[in-house]
Amino acid sequence: MKKITLITLITVSTLNLNSQSLDEDFLNSLPDDIKKDLVAKNSQQGLNTQETYRPYLYSSKLSQVEELLDLKDRLELDLLELERRLNSGNNLSIDDGLNLYGLDFFNTFQTTFMPINEPNPDSGYSLDVGDILEIQLVGQNNYVENFSISRDGSISLPDIGKIKIAGLSLNEAILLIKSKVNAAFIATQVFITLAEIRDVNILISGNAKNPGIYTLTGNSNILHAMSAAGGISEFGSLREISLIRDGKTIESLDLYNILIEGKYNLEKRLRSGDVVFVQPRKNIVTIDGAVHRPGMYEILENQNLDSIINYANGMKYTADRENISLERILDGSLKTIPIVNEIQFKKITANDGDLIYIREFPYRTAKIHGAVVKPGSYIMAEGETVSNLIQKAGGFTKDAYQFGAVYQSEDAKKINIKAKEVLYEDFLDNIIAISQQNIGDGFDLTPVLKLTKEIKNTESNGRIVIDLLDDNYIDMSNVKEGDELFIPEITNVVYVYGEISAEGAVMFSPNKGVEHFINKSGGYKKFADKKSIYILHPNGESQLFRKNRNIFESSPLSESKIYPGSIIFVPRELDDSTPRRLAAQAYVSILGNLGIALASLSSINNN
Repeated sequence: MKKITLITLITVSTLNLNSQSLDEDFLNSLPDDIKKDLVAKNSQQGLNTQETYRPYLYSSKLSQVEELLDLKDRLELDLLELERRLNSGNNLSIDDGLNLYGLDFFNTFQTTFMPINEPNPDSGYSLDVGDILEIQLVGQNNYVENFSISRDGSISLPDIGKIKIAGLSLNEAILLIKSKVNAAFIATQVFITLAEIRDVNILISGNAKNPGIYTLTGNSNILHAMSAAGGISEFGSLREISLIRDGKTIESLDLYNILIEGKYNLEKRLRSGDVVFVQPRKNIVTIDGAVHRPGMYEILENQNLDSIINYANGMKYTADRENISLERILDGSLKTIPIVNEIQFKKITANDGDLIYIREFPYRTAKIHGAVVKPGSYIMAEGETVSNLIQKAGGFTKDAYQFGAVYQSEDAKKINIKAKEVLYEDFLDNIIAISQQNIGDGFDLTPVLKLTKEIKNTESNGRIVIDLLDDNYIDMSNVKEGDELFIPEITNVVYVYGEISAEGAVMFSPNKGVEHFINKSGGYKKFADKKSIYILHPNGESQLFRKNRNIFESSPLSESKIYPGSIIFVPRELDDSTPRRLAAQAYVSILGNLGIALASLSSINNN
């Protein structure tokens, strides 16, 4: 099996700053983003523009190099350890950040109640002392007047007398009043509306966040009351909130009915003297792992484990339903109870403090697109390889260019990001060193600044070199979470960029070398660095075109071999103050991204 080669640039040298002071005019001549980074760098080092820099020296960043070289191995070990723990029956790892489900409900609950002067209750609203009706008579007797329900529960209409309506619904009261008016007057129409809703004074007690006496509207219910009190305290129950009237519980609120089942059936309106009581919280069960909503849940008496699964919005499709653990305190010690099937969940009653962990198959998601029969995202089981991914996608199309495959890895991307940060810091050091050595010399810093900016803006893509033409290799290369494989279509061009007369694509000619394609592009520009020509092959391998030297190759290649889809890059010649190894790392990094972009573009253009 060939080893996957990371297109990662490890900086092996550092540039310390010159002993001269940093010139303000020099700073002002820099692009704003680079200037900002230089100032920040100086600040971190406890420096300013008037301080001095140490002589320009090369030194080895061995610790950083070792860190980068070890990162990929450590990532792989971490993944193996995670999978080991998930497949182990011991040492369950529960997320410490899990919260009690529903506790934050009142943090966003609408606390604005119906205004007193703009009532809009439903017809079932129960009238009581303090409510005000507007009654209009048109006909034999004409008037418009407001009538307040008195303490005896009645209103008194002129020429009719008292009508007791307290305790009736608004609709029932309207029908009763109309019947009384029609009996007293001939040909008289009656129009009745609720002009003002009564205020009620209630007591909120128990484990509410802010217990006390509250004044609400008569159209409020138990949920409004809890909102006014700020919700539930950390010791209160979300599932047992009682409305008590005349010493009896007339209605109960279970927030889980609202949050989980969407049931909102609170019928009772508050009356003065009512008590809303929040019971203390009793039983809490934690569920974690392969469920859609891991968390802590409050349970009622005699609920089974199946209910907890429902609260967590069910198991994920990746759940290992035959590898579930229940941790429970029994006889003063923590015991693990294995659950081998879902039927057991319906038979086991949940206890306070139970911890349920549902393990997940080590599935991972990978993408494949481009010249394959069925491009898309695929679920990959543990141990499945690049070959399996290609098979899931139905294999290659007839126009697939396997040698130009682009494979991107999340693990490699993390290494790329770190490497780019180190490289960019070295370029900042180099800029300062160059400026100190060349102040007043008319030195053109433009090429270095351009290269520095390109490094800053280059995306870390995590590309690795992959050989799809080697069956043994793709059969043994495991796919990991987030991996992405792109297969371009066959191309017949070579791309030439940099310090040449005409950048762009040149028709591929077999058995032609680097100079041929550069000449086809109009030849070199004045400041071209003819000693450092870079080639990016379609499979991602990089090569410095220098006779008998291929320093960036992961495996030997012919010095001047050019393939369809290859990229030839001719850089601008830099001053000797910039180490060639820095420039080489920068160019190869930039070319890696360019290669991905051109491969994708080629595939699109050929469709």
